[in-house]
Amino acid sequence: MHSVLGFNWQQKNFDERHATTICQRFQLSEILSNLLASREISLDEVENFLQPKIKISLPDPFELSDMGKAVSHVIAAIQARKKITIFADYDVDGATSAALLKRFFREIGIEVNIYIPDRILEGYGPNSQALLNLKKNGTDLVITVDCGTVAFKPLEDAKLAGLEIIVIDHHLGVLEKPEAIAVINPNLLNETFPHKNLCAAGVSFLFAVAINKKLRESGFYSQKKEPNLLDLLDLVALGTVCDVMSLTGLNRAFVAQGLKVLKQRKNLGLRKICDLASLDEEPNSYHLGFIIGPRINAGGRIGKSDFGAKILSSEDESEIDEIGAQLEILNRQRKDIEAQVLEEAVKSLEAGINGFAISDPVIFATSKNWHQGVIGIVASRLKDLYNRPVAVIALDEEKGKASCRSIAGIDFGAEILNARLSGLLLDGGGHAMAGGFSILTEKIPALHQFFCENLGKKIIEITAKKNSEFDIALDLVQVNIDLLKELSKLEPFGVGNVRPKFLLRDVVKVNARLVGQSQDHISCVFSARTALGFNGQIQAIAFRSANTPLAQILLDPKFTKPLNLIGSLNVNSWMGVERVQMVIEDILIPITFKKPRFKFTDSKLNHKSHHTVTPHLLRGPSRQRLDFIGCDQMDPATSAG
Repeated sequence: MHSVLGFNWQQKNFDERHATTICQRFQLSEILSNLLASREISLDEVENFLQPKIKISLPDPFELSDMGKAVSHVIAAIQARKKITIFADYDVDGATSAALLKRFFREIGIEVNIYIPDRILEGYGPNSQALLNLKKNGTDLVITVDCGTVAFKPLEDAKLAGLEIIVIDHHLGVLEKPEAIAVINPNLLNETFPHKNLCAAGVSFLFAVAINKKLRESGFYSQKKEPNLLDLLDLVALGTVCDVMSLTGLNRAFVAQGLKVLKQRKNLGLRKICDLASLDEEPNSYHLGFIIGPRINAGGRIGKSDFGAKILSSEDESEIDEIGAQLEILNRQRKDIEAQVLEEAVKSLEAGINGFAISDPVIFATSKNWHQGVIGIVASRLKDLYNRPVAVIALDEEKGKASCRSIAGIDFGAEILNARLSGLLLDGGGHAMAGGFSILTEKIPALHQFFCENLGKKIIEITAKKNSEFDIALDLVQVNIDLLKELSKLEPFGVGNVRPKFLLRDVVKVNARLVGQSQDHISCVFSARTALGFNGQIQAIAFRSANTPLAQILLDPKFTKPLNLIGSLNVNSWMGVERVQMVIEDILIPITFKKPRFKFTDSKLNHKSHHTVTPHLLRGPSRQRLDFIGCDQMDPATSAG
């Protein structure tokens, strides 16, 4: 069996004896036990993995360097009635961090302000002018969240002006610390705190826990009700998923418990966003990352930067209704802008414009016409398309601003920091999977060379591997709602705990059609062929596959061979009816032709445009990922090879 997309699929190895022990000791099914074993979950970890508990996973927040110093200073500021402002980034992690702290302070009777810089006019992180204006307008203490670790000059200017600063961040830092009363960041170079994968919202939650503990010990709650900090975990979960943090350990507990809080719909802003998105099913990590998150982000990307923080922290229903409606409009506009920029970026790269190409180890896409608010999403799309680290740079006069996305195994944030220390960047930072920078236009070629030289060898090693793994092979008769409900015990899914991949054996296509606003997805129905005829059916969908080799199999009405599908399973709810759906990632089919020629059909043109291609020409990366030499995944051409 060979893959349509050219991958060598094999079942993931796991300790079968360990799986059997899990099955017997915890009375779990064979399938679930096998999946736990393949994730190398020890017997001691099984219960907390399946039912993550905050009280088991939560560390002592005072293990973080500078936490005690920061907490003491904040309590002193509260007692002195100092004016406090939260200075946050404009993305989801920044918005959730700011909203979390504002809600916490409000619960203990302290009103704080939130300041979010404008993405276009001010850029990322603290800037001197904004901090000096805050001081001028009466702010005594600024708490930066999701930014500030490397803001050396702005924080130095703030100190000279008499403005107190506490930094709460998670981005990679250097040995030098900025001028601040305290810097709380698990990713400082000399930090020993073990939980390195926290987002800013997670660090902010630990900050709130630490303040709350000290207030409790001081008798602060003797005459008032202590806030339930667990009610803030919906915000932590949202920030964690949207900042693409690993959903293991403490983060797994944060997200699992946060989803339970989200289900209770206590946060009025989140409730409004869910209602506007017609989210009427139990929320999971997918909804956080792909339904709620993009709407929060829309304000910071192309609208008002503070919309996200405002709607997540507000208790004013009229304000929430107004912002929610505007975010819906902005999100639709964002999609249109994103699609246009993505199309232009793909055309530019495949034509080799500006000297950058899809064959580069690190892909750079640049233009003077791109909106800065969508370049991060476009970078993510290009990374998925070409399986390379990507920097998308929006040029403006003599400077460029970039958003970067990486692939597993390549720490882009660390390399951005190296480039900054090497004098190639004006500013920049990030973490392993994402980052950003600003740069003089004239230095872009040198930066590209710097990245390619430093990362190229490792990138080539990673991307050259065509081996992929699935978890378990299933027959269609095994796939049902009960199986999906049991698999849900493995949630939340995300980085570090990916949704299981299955091989669905020997199914036959019943029908297939193009769906979606752009007609770029393929919806299918499959059945199992038995000696007695067809038995059972499953719905399936192949996202963004209309112009890929998958379309040649799925949209060909004459192709009736049994197939093995590779993909994930989920529950598709529609009009109150739940059905199992497979999300197709690849297709395995038998080799029946030795060396045919192929017709490549443009499915968007209703199969009227055919391009005859011989196998030896299908080399190198391309938009359509035609890297599947030697497989019979396309219609054989009528002429002889």
